[in-house]
Amino acid sequence: MRKAVKTILSLMLCVCFLMPTVAFAAEEKTAVYNPVQEYIEESQMDTGLLVKIQLSKVLNFISNFVINDVLGGALGFIIPDSSAVADFEDFKIDEYGNFYRGMETFIDEPQGEKVWSLGYGKASVLPADFGEKAYAKGAYLPYVFGDAMYTDEDGQEEDLMARAVVMNDGSGRGNVVFISLDAMGFANADVRLIREALKDIAKENNIVSINVSCTHIHTGIDSQGVWTDPIGCILNNIISSDVRYGVERSFIESVVKGSKQAVETALKDMTKGKLYYSQTKIEEYIHDRTAPISLDKNLYKLEFVPFDSAKTPTVIATFGCHPESASYDWASADPDKPLSFDKKFTADFIWYAEKILNAAGYNFLFIQGNVSTVTSSRHLSGDGVEQSAHYSAVRYGYEMGYIIAGLNLTKAERIALNEKTGDRLGIDKYKDVYAEYTIWYDGLETVEAQEVKPVLNIKHEQFTVQIDNNIIALLGKTSVADNFVLKDNFGRYYTVSEVGYLEIGDNMKVYMSPGETFGELLLGGSGAKGFEYAPIREYTGEDIIIMDLMNDAAGYVANPANYVLAGLQYNEYTDVFDSDTWCLISYGKGAAPTFIGNFYKIYDSVR
Repeated sequence: MRKAVKTILSLMLCVCFLMPTVAFAAEEKTAVYNPVQEYIEESQMDTGLLVKIQLSKVLNFISNFVINDVLGGALGFIIPDSSAVADFEDFKIDEYGNFYRGMETFIDEPQGEKVWSLGYGKASVLPADFGEKAYAKGAYLPYVFGDAMYTDEDGQEEDLMARAVVMNDGSGRGNVVFISLDAMGFANADVRLIREALKDIAKENNIVSINVSCTHIHTGIDSQGVWTDPIGCILNNIISSDVRYGVERSFIESVVKGSKQAVETALKDMTKGKLYYSQTKIEEYIHDRTAPISLDKNLYKLEFVPFDSAKTPTVIATFGCHPESASYDWASADPDKPLSFDKKFTADFIWYAEKILNAAGYNFLFIQGNVSTVTSSRHLSGDGVEQSAHYSAVRYGYEMGYIIAGLNLTKAERIALNEKTGDRLGIDKYKDVYAEYTIWYDGLETVEAQEVKPVLNIKHEQFTVQIDNNIIALLGKTSVADNFVLKDNFGRYYTVSEVGYLEIGDNMKVYMSPGETFGELLLGGSGAKGFEYAPIREYTGEDIIIMDLMNDAAGYVANPANYVLAGLQYNEYTDVFDSDTWCLISYGKGAAPTFIGNFYKIYDSVR
């Protein structure tokens, strides 16, 4: 009885933190960064500025101590583990199944056939009983259920998809798979379920790397467990050894099935062709909402053009931006139900960007970029048109689709593209009605695409990660989240995660991150001060980009010097204190040095 009372009281706090578990690692680190320049810069700062910075750090230290150490530690002590928690001392990571290390050797010049091959496939991941059974909506409060998708302007119901490409550079070193899911995030343990379903196919087709990323939509089916029934899940796992996970198993099964189907289709679609690369700035379409301000302002595009003109070309695009425009539809349109949440599901702007690319004659795959705390700036796509939150996502998707499809075109060709695709943003309808209206192709730079030599290199590293964020850890050790959790003899919790390094020709070099990486860890600047490693681009000397939420859902990855669960960050640009609660959704303080350290381990081994 006493145990049950304590558990019920603690659940009131647990359900407030809506992401999966886990945290930081204790792995061998390389090239510790200790720049003297930081101290020189700080000594030259205005005294008032230093006081403000130090004040926020003191407040954040107190906040972290109270929330994580006192409150989180107490709850962790009170709430028992589910029977799914494994023994850390007995765990052998090299025997943990369904990890793909990638390529044994990297090459700098084309070898073998010296030609690109690529295949594309996609499949729905909606459960078979969707429409009959209600599912929880991810990223809202728990227990918001729905059973319908939004309908687009063509009368077609939106869908949640698994999109896949299989790539090969003709060198004979194997095929590489990229799967992009319309979901908030997917735990590494669930990524391995997809790989398990593909293992025979992988063996038959010499697949050496299988990567699963999420578009990170905030309006899909709960893929991380914390929004469906956290209280029921915890109570079940306290009293029963028959573990119940937070994510609906029928949804996990449909994601695994859809992912496998998408890869099978992509393998059948494999054809030879040329690959082209281009990039452009989209700084007017995205913004970083939290200090320290740091973001990658570019959109990156790969276009595969088959030699066979009867085959459909494929566009892969990546940029960092939270697809959460539609998630702002909190209230019902019914004035008698002002607290009723929008219960329809949507793939946000991804669905509508794809409609433009499809209409332009392309397959489309979006991979989330360096998402950090970056979200959309919808002024240019909104154009002053009165709209719901969902319609703002529609317009943003259309505009980003036009930019991606028209990136390498002249203005005349873009006008023709606009007409061909049905003028989805309503230029003819709205341009003379709204003073704020902007035409998407006006002022858009024509970018010359660069042909990419057929060189594809990829390598991965897996590691155990010690829990540092006690609040989030509760969601793992109780099996609300799907993370594989281990416990050592000292009561510390761990999980397994991965990082990767990818090269596509000389054009695209990528750190594949399992979380939502703060931009300063890539780009440097004031937000990187105090971090034990050099920022990625400084360390490597390369214009490396980040693909986030790849092969795990690790939450925010922040410089420990700026880490706060619920506190303040001083914004040097506006001279105000911004509220900051992002790291409530994080693995902990040690996530950044763990992930970056393991990435540098890979990088140093091949470069």
